[in-house]
Amino acid sequence: MSIPATEHSICTLLGEEGEPEIFKHVLEAFPTGTVACVSDSFNIFRACSEYWGDELKDMILKRDGVLVIRPDSGDPVLTLLRVFDILLEKFGFTVNEKGYKVLPPQVRVIQGDGININSIRTIYAALKLNGISVENLVLGMGGALLQKVDRDTQKFAFKCSYAEINGDPVDVQKHPLEMDEHGRLIQSFKKSKAGRLKLILTENGYKTTNADEQSGYEDQLVTVFENGDIKNETSFEAVRERAAQVTSNNLKKYQ
Repeated sequence: MSIPATEHSICTLLGEEGEPEIFKHVLEAFPTGTVACVSDSFNIFRACSEYWGDELKDMILKRDGVLVIRPDSGDPVLTLLRVFDILLEKFGFTVNEKGYKVLPPQVRVIQGDGININSIRTIYAALKLNGISVENLVLGMGGALLQKVDRDTQKFAFKCSYAEINGDPVDVQKHPLEMDEHGRLIQSFKKSKAGRLKLILTENGYKTTNADEQSGYEDQLVTVFENGDIKNETSFEAVRERAAQVTSNNLKKYQ
């Protein structure tokens, strides 16, 4: 019931050099209607300036639909203000009846990273202060809508790290740059791991290593899905028992 929308495993599949090719493919695959494309896999500002705002600009403006560009890392306010500066310069704008700048109808932005009740207020205050119409932006929210018990609680995320294209192995990785408070580009903490990986349990805890690395430790990962088939099923009761055991083990060190 939603719209076509990419995520990082698609946009990183051809590496950093292949990102504009992926963007073009997205536009060609969905020539009409609204389509969203995550654009921070490597450098959100380059993506907006050189790819969307230059190489693919004519395709975007000729579409019967809307391209929604998605930043997904960095400080939401600083990132959005810079993204809008670039897009307004590249695509031009009109001024609405209230005096705020509006992008052409074929281009919009969505912010889903770092969205909560407080950041929403700050983002829209910053847009107002800089004369940017709120109709240029839509927001997406997930875990922060409720108790904010999400993947960040235990600091983990699922990312594609390896693929095979026409039989050839491809290491897949995102390593976004973000802007600090001084306007400098720095490496984001959202850099993901690349290649075929395994999870080993050492005396010092769990560690992710390359699948071909000979460590002497057994791989803890278990195949769950393969080619559409479920290879491993775990009942909810078993998950509860496992969680209770981990909690019990953790408490022992305080006894």
